[in-house]
Amino acid sequence: MHKGHIDSATGRTFNPTFRSFLLALGATFFLGACATGNIESGVSSPQLNPHSAANKQVVSEVVKTDDLSDAIAKASTLDVQSTLLVFDIDDTLLTATEFFGSDKWYDWQRGRALSPTGNVIATQDSEKVNCLFDTLGMVFEIAVNKPTQADMATLVNGVSNDVVILTARSKAYRAGTMRELARNQLDFSDKSLTSPDVGLHYDYTLGGRTANVSYVDGVFMVQGMNKGVMLLDLLARTGHEYTSVVFVDDKQHNIDNMGEALKAAGVNFYGYHYTRIAKTVTTEEVAQANAAREALSELLSAHFADRAEHINQRQCDY
Repeated sequence: MHKGHIDSATGRTFNPTFRSFLLALGATFFLGACATGNIESGVSSPQLNPHSAANKQVVSEVVKTDDLSDAIAKASTLDVQSTLLVFDIDDTLLTATEFFGSDKWYDWQRGRALSPTGNVIATQDSEKVNCLFDTLGMVFEIAVNKPTQADMATLVNGVSNDVVILTARSKAYRAGTMRELARNQLDFSDKSLTSPDVGLHYDYTLGGRTANVSYVDGVFMVQGMNKGVMLLDLLARTGHEYTSVVFVDDKQHNIDNMGEALKAAGVNFYGYHYTRIAKTVTTEEVAQANAAREALSELLSAHFADRAEHINQRQCDY
């Protein structure tokens, strides 16, 4: 791993030896998506060289697992200094204790949840919350998370490699997210790719969508953006390079996106599709979610009338 220097004016890290890696982010992958990344200073992420990674033979492996130790063990067999270990949060390190506001509740709200028999569950309009991301923000503040497996914290805290926590959550949810990580004995500030007093907050545009992302204390929040693209952008901005990345996530599309981006960049990829947390939705959970939605609506109407009116009128803040 190579670290650059922090520019005092912008807080960005630069490493001249990293130039070739920046150019290897994958011309076909990025140019096809018409991506541009802008930090607060307005400087765009570098454009890509189609020749730098095209001829490099890289490893690209994906396995399913229900134990975090498999990915951690793999990372330990690779060179520690040149291997980055990347973890998702929801249903990978932590999982919700209630269906309402959980990762699979979100999928159910979006109409893509499956029943135990494998059929797509139709979500009625009356079952959907008016402002999905406002509701998630409230739940993240109220609810607690638990480890996906009993030895999660012991396993993760024992990792010797550099670590990035890469979540699709919005930076608007950072306070609740950091609280629950800490409550579950996880602190990645000592593994941050930036110095302790430096955080990155910037807009990134990809495929016609712009998200405001943030990287603070080792936790990268990318607001639903392509995780492979965003990881490479983070490494470019912080001046780090790795020959291998081990990535653990509960969603197949995130595994696929990461694999495609790293292959284009000439980085070895070891993907672990984490399947311990059940993704199917039962009729009992649907009933619980409907009851929780009504109870939350009543609470807001009775005690926070202005916010309730905003949500009822779909004046969403997130």
